[in-house]
Amino acid sequence: MLTFKAHTKPVYGLAFSPDGRFLLTSSGDETVKLWEYEGLKLVRELPGSKFAAPVALSPDDRFIARGGYGVEVWETGSGESVISTPYPETYADTLAFAPDGKEIAASGSGKSLKRWSLPRGSLLPTSSRGMGQGRDASRFPAGAVAYSPDGSLIATSFGVNTYTSAGYASHVCLWDRKGTLRGELKAEHTHGHPTSIVFSPDGSLLAGIYGPILQVFNVRTKAQIATHKPDKKHFKGLTFTPNGKRLVIVSNDKSVRLYDTKSWTEVTGYEWKVGRLGCVAVAADGLRMAAGSDSGKVVVWDVDL
Repeated sequence: MLTFKAHTKPVYGLAFSPDGRFLLTSSGDETVKLWEYEGLKLVRELPGSKFAAPVALSPDDRFIARGGYGVEVWETGSGESVISTPYPETYADTLAFAPDGKEIAASGSGKSLKRWSLPRGSLLPTSSRGMGQGRDASRFPAGAVAYSPDGSLIATSFGVNTYTSAGYASHVCLWDRKGTLRGELKAEHTHGHPTSIVFSPDGSLLAGIYGPILQVFNVRTKAQIATHKPDKKHFKGLTFTPNGKRLVIVSNDKSVRLYDTKSWTEVTGYEWKVGRLGCVAVAADGLRMAAGSDSGKVVVWDVDL
């Protein structure tokens, strides 16, 4: 286990490089940092965001991306800017690279989904009534986005007006890359909208966090297959292990929880005394995990799953 002080304020975003050599962090101290894991060397520091800013590394390790107030994408090697969109033009609660590395998507609560091609950073078109729709009376973007592992689908979250006393229902819409709606995953509960969503490695499942509720869907049948509400604390981050056997999740406390993806029972956990945890990441080989806390500390540990 390795614990280090990465930032002076809470850590909001974490990502491992595809080869596991580097760890990317972002914080409310308005910095993004790229760390070389062996020897814990700070390789690059980039401008961050005041708010909870997600970060991501492209599958080919060529680009670094940061959301929050505005979206920024840089070349990993040179630090040269490829995409720079200021707030309030763009706000991103979540962002994701396509598995082929040829585009990136960003989504924020109440903000239209935006997608850019790579490496040029050109803005891609989205249908005004489809995946790129902003807030209106019928529905509004809830701020979550994810690509399926094969890159054929883009999932986005919406609050959809029921025009009843129930208010807005929570839907995750599944689009193809052309913007055609291919299906919807509808939550049966009414407790908020998903702030983060993730596909399983084989693309068969999609998990999302809805405040204090964890919801899991079967992507093919569109059925809910698991719902968990351990306590009143809100979940902050989630990811599948590369082998698909575990879902790793953190909430607004000091613990990391692991769920078995067959039984959907909590099978183990780690309690790191570094403060309340706000984000979690798993290396591509599945042998290392990391979590970031409100104390600015990051903890990295080896696992054997």
